[in-house]
Amino acid sequence: MESRLPTIFFILGIVLLLIAFIKGEAEAGIFIIFPFIAGSGILSFFGILLIFLSFILFIFSFPFKSEMKEVSIPEKMEKKAGGVVFIGPIPVIFSSDLTIAKILIIVATIILFLFLLLFLISL
Repeated sequence: MESRLPTIFFILGIVLLLIAFIKGEAEAGIFIIFPFIAGSGILSFFGILLIFLSFILFIFSFPFKSEMKEVSIPEKMEKKAGGVVFIGPIPVIFSSDLTIAKILIIVATIILFLFLLLFLISL
């Protein structure tokens, strides 16, 4: 059974960072091509701390070999994959399946609008 604690910490950290942005305690920017967040308030501190803890908990939440169950893998298994890479503000989408590509287009559009919204809020 997988732990939901890393997901809860990550979402709570994002919410705290968004509140810090709204209150003006945090700023976001881009240095060369690397995005960064700088905060001076307690909300931004705990937001970044919760996100960091969620990564650590996620890494340690994988089961050990003794806890893993044997799963039979079928002989012929169709693999579908895809991804989104942002080069500046432009998303580059690649996929091996049309339905995954459509989903990734929607996800990339949402992320692009969130980036633009955070950029406009920081002005």
